[in-house]
Amino acid sequence: MKYRPEYDMKLIGRNLRRLREAKHLSVEEVREYLRLGSVQAVYKYERGKGYPQADTMFALMELYEADLQDIICDHEIIHFEKESSRQRKNVA
Repeated sequence: MKYRPEYDMKLIGRNLRRLREAKHLSVEEVREYLRLGSVQAVYKYERGKGYPQADTMFALMELYEADLQDIICDHEIIHFEKESSRQRKNVA
């Protein structure tokens, strides 16, 4: 039987911020989209102090046009692996 993976809250927070900034959205715009009372929840997610609820996570994925891997995986490692793969193809 497989074990449940552990997720890095700080990494997820960094990815949420990276995705928001890539869309040129302010925290206030995200707050309005999510219909939250204040921006504190958005900051909490981006600082890695808590996870968004499932429905909020789905809404963020839609807003950022991202899939789950974009949020939970280390973007730098994925980028490095893609670059390495391209370089190997170019050498062959």
